[in-house]
Amino acid sequence: MELYPYQKLVANHLERGSSVVLQAPTGIGKTFAALWPFIHQWMVGVDQAFPRQCIYIVPMRVLANQFVETTRQLITNYIPVGNRPTVAIQTGARPEDRHFDADIVFTTFDQALSSFLTVPYSLGNRQANLNAGAVIGSYLVLDEFHLFPVDSSGNGALATTLQMLHMLKGVTPFVLMTATLSRRMVEHLASLLGAEAVTLTAPEISAIPSQQNKHRSYQFRQEAMSADSIISDLQIHHRHRVIVICNTVDRAQSLTMALQSDERISGMSIELLHSRFYTSDRNRKETRIRREFGEDRALATQRPMILVATQVIEVGLNISCDVLHTDLAPAASIIQRAGRCARFAQESGDVYIYELPMNEQGGFDYAPYIDEQQQICERTREAIHTHIPHDGQLLSYHDELALVDTAHDAHDQQLVTILQDRHYLLGQRIEQIMLTQQRNLAPELIRDIDTRTVFIHENPTEQTVPHPYRYESIGLRPHQLQRWFKAVNSHAWDLGLDWIAKIAHSQEDTDTTESAEQRRQITTRWQSLAPGIDSTHVNACISDLWSSGYLVVLHPALVHYNPELGLLLHPGSTTTGESPFSESMRTREEYGPIAHESYESHIAGLYQVYTRTYRKRTAAVRNRLEQHFGLDQDQLDRAIRLMFAVHDLGKLDQEWQSWAHSWQSRVVQLRQQPELAFPPDFMAAHTDYDARDERERRSQSAIRPKRPNHAAESARAARDLINAIALGHESLCVALMGAIICHHTPHFRT
Repeated sequence: MELYPYQKLVANHLERGSSVVLQAPTGIGKTFAALWPFIHQWMVGVDQAFPRQCIYIVPMRVLANQFVETTRQLITNYIPVGNRPTVAIQTGARPEDRHFDADIVFTTFDQALSSFLTVPYSLGNRQANLNAGAVIGSYLVLDEFHLFPVDSSGNGALATTLQMLHMLKGVTPFVLMTATLSRRMVEHLASLLGAEAVTLTAPEISAIPSQQNKHRSYQFRQEAMSADSIISDLQIHHRHRVIVICNTVDRAQSLTMALQSDERISGMSIELLHSRFYTSDRNRKETRIRREFGEDRALATQRPMILVATQVIEVGLNISCDVLHTDLAPAASIIQRAGRCARFAQESGDVYIYELPMNEQGGFDYAPYIDEQQQICERTREAIHTHIPHDGQLLSYHDELALVDTAHDAHDQQLVTILQDRHYLLGQRIEQIMLTQQRNLAPELIRDIDTRTVFIHENPTEQTVPHPYRYESIGLRPHQLQRWFKAVNSHAWDLGLDWIAKIAHSQEDTDTTESAEQRRQITTRWQSLAPGIDSTHVNACISDLWSSGYLVVLHPALVHYNPELGLLLHPGSTTTGESPFSESMRTREEYGPIAHESYESHIAGLYQVYTRTYRKRTAAVRNRLEQHFGLDQDQLDRAIRLMFAVHDLGKLDQEWQSWAHSWQSRVVQLRQQPELAFPPDFMAAHTDYDARDERERRSQSAIRPKRPNHAAESARAARDLINAIALGHESLCVALMGAIICHHTPHFRT
């Protein structure tokens, strides 16, 4: 197929081993530009040239579905059946690939960064170091990364992402993509990361068919956006497709209800999209929105339609409208939103930017933008008066970038200075969290305003909700939970409820001497927040959720869920139903029965998995690491194969084998299965064990002598072999010893 010149340039840079910072307008094919090099290299099949895994990182989780569908279609179009890469999603709402197993993984920045930092949100501490390897060994695509959060002190996902890429420079290829980052930041990032900057000139943009004969005019309105202003414009200009973007979910819900109740547009289709829908409802809505607002108008109905949404449609949704109404926001967000208006060739549209509503204190309500983001909103208001001096001002893409530069440049300049000053300190913080897996350090490095996963259930207990992640869930920020708790506290007391919310805490076996499959299954403990609790205590409980809890269950009498409006944080006229059960959700690890295995078959099985899947997948990163550290060609492949062969050498010790044979004899007695008995010369790597059987759990805890340790012992026994294969490279020797010692735990125990 024929690529646009800028897409060819991106592919050429990546093929030569360089990474890319790409700045281009919305609707111009940036996603394809980033994915095509991976798909092309997959088809060519030169494993050492380019990674065989791609992790595609987005700022918002709610629209990852579209990327998956688009990518699967690309794969179908270009790669024959039988050789197609697998595609999966991993987000808080859809934890479908928690180990990053798929060849192409679409995920959010918090999932990706927590994985790199070895405190993955998707996994427990025992497996904390698994996903870091996937991130390091992949081709990384970071879409609209300017939306990654960062505060005035330089803390947050944006800074951590840049530090991560700087650490992986020369090893992990990446593409950073943005439509609206200021020129100063683009230049700085390319220099900092040793990447190639790819930007498009005005003639290059106008030569792309999707950008031809497009006209987008801007107006600023002094009043706050309302149902009346939207309806008046619709009637005057006979709009067919209208998009309304609010800064908060609560405002979007209220505005939707006001539009639905207005008799002037009675019977008109009104769609609402935000982050507080169950996955099934959101998927249904996204499908309809893409059909009605998508490029193929033949698929749409002829009825006029209004889409009310939040920031969830700022990125990734390939839709267009006649007019876009938006609350005032940071200039980059406004331009990003405007990309959903007159998006396609030959289209014209209007963008109306409204003043913010007033809060209870009589000032502008900047939520959810706080601190420096609020300051950017204020500068955006000033910049609008400079760049949009009159109603109906036409802006080209470079005019839009000029607006962004005016509003964001001071902040970006300050941020660049802060990032430079904090470079060493940030590296230390990342090293600290990698060494200790202290999850309480992660919010500073990812985002303090993170979300909690919530669902609705009448009586969550370990028995009634054995697998919490099987329920469809919704993300809420801690301050929203706190505000909701305070609002419904007295109502819950009046209803005689004994709890308002319950917080789930995982309980894991602390034994790290055996493989995960041979430990007891993870259970859940529920902590209740009851009516009448002091608000300070509530705030403390919810603030502790990040490090000690992973789910919050809301009482169905105190919230309301509507398939068209989403989760409403107030009671409905009737008790709302429980969250639906999703069969597509994978459960957390349930450690069931494991069968005995000889040492020889165990090592052979690991080697087969490596040669079948991971040898090819890791070829590119092995090649780059060998060049980076001055290792011989294929030395890492030999080292990995040795690691598999010796990682359980400690189990060949007489003491460990004595325990294994003794335990297996006990299993034979408990199960009354003599055929499970070990021959005297059987060299065991695993014994039979069923973590779900209470008798076996009690018996294994009671058996004496206890099961001996083996991991560090294995590394000690293999020291001479490791030294031989390392050929004097201390870093490789340390890496092999560490991998063997830590193959049941992510850190060294003292």
